[in-house]
Amino acid sequence: MNARATPISITEPAPAPHPFWSGAFRPLFLCAGILAIVAVVWWVASVAHGIAAPGLGTGSWWHAHEMIFGFGGAAIGGFLLTAIANWTGRPPISGPMLMALTASWIIARLSIGFSDELPLVVTLCGALGYFVFLLALGLRELVAARNYRNMRVLAVIAMITLFDGLFIAACLDGIALDPAIIYQTAILTIILLIGLIGGRVIPAFTRNWMQREAIAAPMPAMFDRFDMICLGSIVAGIVALILDPFGSMSGYMLMLAGGLHLIRLIRWRGIYSWREPIVAMLHLGYVWVPVGLFLLGASILWPENLNSRDALHALTSGAMACMVLAIAGRAALGHTGRELRAGVALNSAFALIWLSTVLRVVVGFAEAEYIVILAVATLMWIGGWLAFLIGYGRVLLGPSQKKTRGIPVR
Repeated sequence: MNARATPISITEPAPAPHPFWSGAFRPLFLCAGILAIVAVVWWVASVAHGIAAPGLGTGSWWHAHEMIFGFGGAAIGGFLLTAIANWTGRPPISGPMLMALTASWIIARLSIGFSDELPLVVTLCGALGYFVFLLALGLRELVAARNYRNMRVLAVIAMITLFDGLFIAACLDGIALDPAIIYQTAILTIILLIGLIGGRVIPAFTRNWMQREAIAAPMPAMFDRFDMICLGSIVAGIVALILDPFGSMSGYMLMLAGGLHLIRLIRWRGIYSWREPIVAMLHLGYVWVPVGLFLLGASILWPENLNSRDALHALTSGAMACMVLAIAGRAALGHTGRELRAGVALNSAFALIWLSTVLRVVVGFAEAEYIVILAVATLMWIGGWLAFLIGYGRVLLGPSQKKTRGIPVR
């Protein structure tokens, strides 16, 4: 009796990606840190020394776009895809898909850099491709896991994408809108995202640390209806700014939002976290949200006393950059299996960026010392991001040390 032989199938295991492509936080946080330096140094060199710089209608608009949508976009992508893997329990975006996403971010930077020579439609497609790709990946992961609660995060990122397109079109005279108003609205939308994410991670991380250290004090207030009111106040400020950019209603609404977010920050009990820098810097970074909202509202009500450009830097250099540093540093350590302790590099980077923001805000009140203070603020900004890249470059590029930990926020 002849027995039919069973074919033997030998399948080669899929090659593991290089550690750099194992998680979105690695390439995207690294890209954010590099652009934070390039977009400032290049723009300052063009203004001070006449060196040719990329343009988006003007060099100033290029600088503004890259600091908000380029730097901010990379940081948003790094956090979002890292958090989604924890929210859904699905494998993180890695390998070729992550390479393609990073490439789309680089293409967006080139599209904006050569926007004065490219047709508007080509610039828009190249510039918005990264955000569209990011949204598609996030949507795929959340739908696959039926995690519909976190769709609100994607909705805010979709708004940022819309404002990115409108800002580009306005700068290149494609639409008859004021780029400055779109720019301010986009910044507030990113602050809304920071408020949404920060309202979940900051009290959660603080509570975990306080419980671990057995600190006998009231625990941070977790996300509740008051937090929704705080987020709603930013939305109301955005709507008011769109409808009447220079009206008193916009100013008062933004100042009210600042007051509410200050109360929100106090409820998170950050005063007890001074012993642990990696926790304290989350609270210190978020300080710039109420401060920036209040200053922006004040600049609308009393423009003769406060320039809106200085107020906006409290939200960009302060809230955005400081929160990016705090989250990126924590993610780089936690997701590569390292101890969650802020070392010299992260502490130095955060302190320099935080103090740089203080100088950048107060420089508007200086007269004879304006150039000196602005130069010092710029050098501190560059030094802060260099400290981050030097201290965390090897962490982002190298292998994990042990089993990684997710972002413990649902």
